[in-house]
Amino acid sequence: MTSNTRFKFFPQLNALQDKRWVKSTSKFNLNLAEAYFNSDSLQDVFVKAIATDRILPCKEVIETFEFFQRVRKNSRADRVADLCCGHGLLGVLFAMFERDVNHVLLVDKEETDSRQKLINVAIEVAPWIQDKIETLNAKIDTQASWIEPNMSIVSAHACGVLSDLCIEVAIKSGGQLAILPCCYPQAKCKAPQALQNEFGLKAAFDIDRTYRLEAAGYLVRWAEIPREITPMNRVLCARKPARRLEDR
Repeated sequence: MTSNTRFKFFPQLNALQDKRWVKSTSKFNLNLAEAYFNSDSLQDVFVKAIATDRILPCKEVIETFEFFQRVRKNSRADRVADLCCGHGLLGVLFAMFERDVNHVLLVDKEETDSRQKLINVAIEVAPWIQDKIETLNAKIDTQASWIEPNMSIVSAHACGVLSDLCIEVAIKSGGQLAILPCCYPQAKCKAPQALQNEFGLKAAFDIDRTYRLEAAGYLVRWAEIPREITPMNRVLCARKPARRLEDR
């Protein structure tokens, strides 16, 4: 597991003595944006736009950017599905920053009030994403017609066993996977009790997920986002290894 939990997308935050605001559930505001995100870079312009309209909480913004930075290389693909997407920021970042991503599907059972506002602001900042993004109100289902071969599956804090459902969708597709799990329900943990006792519920849950992915032919990597944002900060990245020429 990568132990470096410094801020990577926004390294300017590493020098701050007081980072308590990054985990705040209060809406991101212009004062914060002007204090810490005041360059002309695409990310700072986008953050300031989010802050101007007070669309998302501070935690959601910083958490999603930092998660994206850790998984973007693993998860870039022609088609990316952001599952249990909520406001949809993770998928929007793939559309905005990854040129190789041509279609982003935002999937959740209901559309939040913030999602379309966020998409509209993102299009103003980055007009090239307008034709990339599609939204779908639907439950996550491994038999869904929207699942396509080799599409990349990403999800930030799909609650409890919804993270496991994201894993099953990725296995069905055969594409890359990146999840930031949260809410580890003990009754749903399939890991042996010995692992739970020795390593704790959260680690045992993710060890079991890792075994499941490797059994399906994936290479799995663990990483972390900064703990200052959330204690549920473990990232699971998985991808199928490239086939050797003699195997083709």
